[in-house]
Amino acid sequence: MTTVTPEQARLRIAPLLGLPAWRVERGWGSFVDVQFGDPLPPDRDGTVRGRWHLWVMMAAWRLESTDHVLAGSEDTHLQQALDHLEGRPLTDVLITPGTLATTFEFDTLRLRTFPLHRADPDGHEYDHWLLWLDGTGDVLVAGSRLRIVRGDEPDEGG
Repeated sequence: MTTVTPEQARLRIAPLLGLPAWRVERGWGSFVDVQFGDPLPPDRDGTVRGRWHLWVMMAAWRLESTDHVLAGSEDTHLQQALDHLEGRPLTDVLITPGTLATTFEFDTLRLRTFPLHRADPDGHEYDHWLLWLDGTGDVLVAGSRLRIVRGDEPDEGG
């Protein structure tokens, strides 16, 4: 595990910019799953993921256009709203230092995440989004801090 700054994270994310989102899905509860890049071979469960894979979890989020909110993470029409991201290129990722609230920009739409937790009294971190980086096995994780972990190794920090 390596702790990184928002600027270092942006460097790792830069090759993802311009790639269209595909298989944008609501997961368990209000989790959001977005694929980018070429598909990887199916995993053990037969699930196909992209070389880049964003998973928003343990965070409130809002999907916005330039003039209104399409949906918030507690709305009932989540998948219908998320369908608007399908095929749109990711154009920028803005990570707010300190809070790690993040805006994923898709052309004229924005997916904004807001951490729900920092850490519990026992020090366990709650990750609010993970981004698998270009099929490398590295995962950029936003929790109480930004860090890069190997996807195939246990993460001691979160």
